[in-house]
Amino acid sequence: MNKLSVGVFTFMLYFVPLSNTPGIAEVQPDYKLYVMAPLGEITDWEAFKAELTQLKENGVYAITTDIWWGLVESKKDNQFDWSYYKKYAETVKASGLKWVPILSTHQCGGNVGDDCNYPIPSWLWNKDTAENMAFKSESGFWNKEVLAPWWEGTGDQYNELYKSFAENFADKNDLIAKIYLSAGPAGELRYPSYQNADGWDYPERGQLQVYTEGAKRDFRLAMREKYSTIKKLNAAWGKTYKNWKEIQPPGNGDEFFTRGGAIDTRFGYDFMQWYQGALEKHLAKISKFAHKHFDEVFGVPIGAKISGVHWKMNDPVMPHSAEYSAGYHNYSQLLNQFKKSNMALTFTCLEMGDQDANIAPSYSAPKTLVTHIASLANEKGISLNGENALPLINNEWGFDNVAEMVFNHGFEGFTLLRMSYLFDDEGNPTNEFRMMADKLEGKSIPVTFTVENVPATQGVYLIGDRGEIGRWNPEDYEYKLTQNTEGSWSGTFRLAADRFYEFKFVLKDENGTITWQDGENNRYKTPLNGKGNYKTSW
Repeated sequence: MNKLSVGVFTFMLYFVPLSNTPGIAEVQPDYKLYVMAPLGEITDWEAFKAELTQLKENGVYAITTDIWWGLVESKKDNQFDWSYYKKYAETVKASGLKWVPILSTHQCGGNVGDDCNYPIPSWLWNKDTAENMAFKSESGFWNKEVLAPWWEGTGDQYNELYKSFAENFADKNDLIAKIYLSAGPAGELRYPSYQNADGWDYPERGQLQVYTEGAKRDFRLAMREKYSTIKKLNAAWGKTYKNWKEIQPPGNGDEFFTRGGAIDTRFGYDFMQWYQGALEKHLAKISKFAHKHFDEVFGVPIGAKISGVHWKMNDPVMPHSAEYSAGYHNYSQLLNQFKKSNMALTFTCLEMGDQDANIAPSYSAPKTLVTHIASLANEKGISLNGENALPLINNEWGFDNVAEMVFNHGFEGFTLLRMSYLFDDEGNPTNEFRMMADKLEGKSIPVTFTVENVPATQGVYLIGDRGEIGRWNPEDYEYKLTQNTEGSWSGTFRLAADRFYEFKFVLKDENGTITWQDGENNRYKTPLNGKGNYKTSW
């Protein structure tokens, strides 16, 4: 089998080191905090409204809600019942919050954090065979939690749903702030590669999902379009196929993904390009339908989510194999499709750190992954929102890490999962609610810091305790002050209003050597309104 030249794959999942990502030190004026609503149906509407009102009073901009396809079109094709979500929208409006509906064309149940069971409409499976509509993994497990992107009817079904939503909620255009499209399992643009029902356990890589006849047919068609003749394909792959039907997806995923194996051949490259490309085509198709029905009616951003598949990134034997199995082969190329389709992006796992980046068996580097995706999105001009992947229960460190990522890497907003953890059984705010309001609420003011009597230096920087000023990590974040006169330096940054900060100033020379300000930490509480000023001496 023909090997690819060195470098063909090294560009695929290249990551920017944290130390090359200077901090912004800004709680952006247009930053928004969102909260994800409970997955299941609301039964106590008054209690729900009271909790929404508390969110509004504590800086939350909008509530994000799954609109379950299995609820609104459960009986038959093109017969919709929006009554529950119309009542829902009125309740959100009464609270003063904005609303972000997610058109959830996936199943609720079976994924991490799911506490409900809403399959996609059962009548769908009478339209064609599972071989064309569903997924089948390496192990032979059939997955029906979402329609396969290569089924020709997938786009048509979504188109009908989007059209009906626009018709039924046009009068809520002042309430709706954004609309998100579910593009795969758990609402994410990916394959259902890591599924507990298929025997998956973290941090295993998961399984490829291309073993239905529909998937194989789509793969062969793509290869035929690329090479035109079996002779040209054989020359590229080093094979001796007699006809197109002999072409198969990888037979053994572990062998395929092993460094130096088939993944590093022309066959491996072509397969992964098609595997991710099917997701890109799916995004292009559903976004086209969404813009058609939503742009004129609502005039709001439309977005989709990419999952933070952060494990196996640095696995020495099968690097990035979990990402590859989920369909993430070239993030820059994937984000190009977001840009082309005029889609906002939400990315997950902002609460996690890189402490296991080089530790078996997880080799998990979520922080590196988040900064890489953020860098690409910012470079391409894509609207970027963040989420936590797992519940932040008794996890102040996780909230701090979210703040660090959001306020230093160009995120326009953050959605906290999930509302259920923010209130106790009596509707009172929990400790998680208080941490959210303290660390992630969006009101900001400009604060000018001045330090005098600074010795001769190459640069003066601010560093401090909260996420927006680097969490005491001057190696990764640079909040640079400007020299006013000899020995006097100032810098203005947008920080959270009405918050306590501890911080110091540091010097950096041309070699990157850091000298810390002596003595106790500086302490300052920002004003509730207006502007802030802090002045001290080195």
